[in-house]
Amino acid sequence: MLINDEFTDRVLEGEVSGAEALEFQSWLQAPANLERFALRAELHSDLRRSLRRRSIQSNANVCETVVEEATSPEPCYDGLVTSSTTGGFSLASPRMVIFAGVVVATACLVLAFLNVGNRRDLDSDQLQYATIVSEVTSRLTKNGSIWKGVGLSAGKYRLERGLLNLGLAGGVMVYVEAPTRFDIASEKKIILHSGRISANVPSDGTGFTIVTPEADVIDFGTEFSVDVGVGTSEVHVFDGLVRVQPKSRQGAKRQAAIDLRTSQAVKINDEAAEPVDIELATDRFIRTFDESRRRYSRTVKSLATVAFYRMAIRDQGLACQPPQYSGVVLMGDGRRPPHARGVFSGGSLRIQADSIGRGGRVDTPPPLRSGQLTLAAFVYLDATAKGAIVATNIHNDSGNFSLALNEQGYLQATIRNSDGHVRSIVSDTTVTLQSWLHVVMTADGEVLRLYEDGRQVASITCSSVADSETDVMWFGTDSGGQNLWDGRIDEVALFDRELSDAEVLDLYQAALEEIGKSE
Repeated sequence: MLINDEFTDRVLEGEVSGAEALEFQSWLQAPANLERFALRAELHSDLRRSLRRRSIQSNANVCETVVEEATSPEPCYDGLVTSSTTGGFSLASPRMVIFAGVVVATACLVLAFLNVGNRRDLDSDQLQYATIVSEVTSRLTKNGSIWKGVGLSAGKYRLERGLLNLGLAGGVMVYVEAPTRFDIASEKKIILHSGRISANVPSDGTGFTIVTPEADVIDFGTEFSVDVGVGTSEVHVFDGLVRVQPKSRQGAKRQAAIDLRTSQAVKINDEAAEPVDIELATDRFIRTFDESRRRYSRTVKSLATVAFYRMAIRDQGLACQPPQYSGVVLMGDGRRPPHARGVFSGGSLRIQADSIGRGGRVDTPPPLRSGQLTLAAFVYLDATAKGAIVATNIHNDSGNFSLALNEQGYLQATIRNSDGHVRSIVSDTTVTLQSWLHVVMTADGEVLRLYEDGRQVASITCSSVADSETDVMWFGTDSGGQNLWDGRIDEVALFDRELSDAEVLDLYQAALEEIGKSE
């Protein structure tokens, strides 16, 4: 990746991804690069001050309006709190902007130290061992008080809500999912008391350690996740090598360390004599916040989708391509965030499944006027829920499509014809639990079809599909906040035309290729 003035400007605006922030952090280690960045930051600061003075002089009334709008409460719907949305989603997360500011301040401070040639030692409680790179609706406390800083010093932390991406020494990137209780011990050590943490450790970060009640987990340049429950610790290695040193029980002989390599996982139980090999959990952990550009998304766009919801992990709402059809994430009670790992990398919309997720709503959906339509999505069911919604815009006598489970737990595709009649088809098998399924429903004005994993499973005759202009669209729930999905929904694509059998199969084959790469 080329780090030039244009890239530096993106850093200063807080618009870089987690992976880009990691590479930039390594680039800053060279004094010459640090000086170059500090000078660029000073230029930005001067320009901002100049523009701010002009803006204050000419737009005082506008500023008052902006303040009023910025302090308005978050929107609600049927008693459910929703996350905010920002149009085209071009604005950076507030924490990312703060992170850029902290990097600027740090660069200037370090540059000053280099010029003076003298640095006074800091107290240990002032040293910052980790930096918040990005976050999603997080609530972090330190020693019982809400933590609002970007830098994390030594201490006891609790992530009570949301997701957190931390950067540590050596380019180590750590992803924390609430609820999690952890201590920052040093720039290379985290003590995990409960919850889930994933780490991506480059070669410069070798030796990074996560300490759990049952074991010390020492990394040797890899990607791994740790899950601590009551009396158990699990370690899952997705790439590289991790050494697990079980802790000795009172009076027992010290157990030998275990080396875990790619695709291996182990559980350490404080009541068991020996650690136990377990299956690698590829779907449980959030290992990145970035939604990568992959063949599947390119294939979807090449087929002329009118709206594509990738269910990215973000705090600005339910993002869509194009952005004018974006929506909001509905939230209620629960413990875990409304996002989970997606079918590939990145995220998915999590509904129920012990989370605060209660679905999604799109108030400005794309118009459907061709008399045809296609809906494609990935679904993941944790527990069978009768009548559970995948996606729908049908409410009373309005709307023209629905994909949901019927009362027997089979997937059912429904359309409203132009004559007002409703037609439905049902799959020939129930949905397998805790497994991703690629589902496509198509209607060409003559036949309504349902596909699962590239295979047509049902069809029925129909007439042209009714037009839909402004009917609100729902994911994982219906208009009354009922019939909640229980699991995850990802990569929802809507087309104002029918996809052929070959196009549906091409979509599924593109998905298989990406699933294989991301395991």
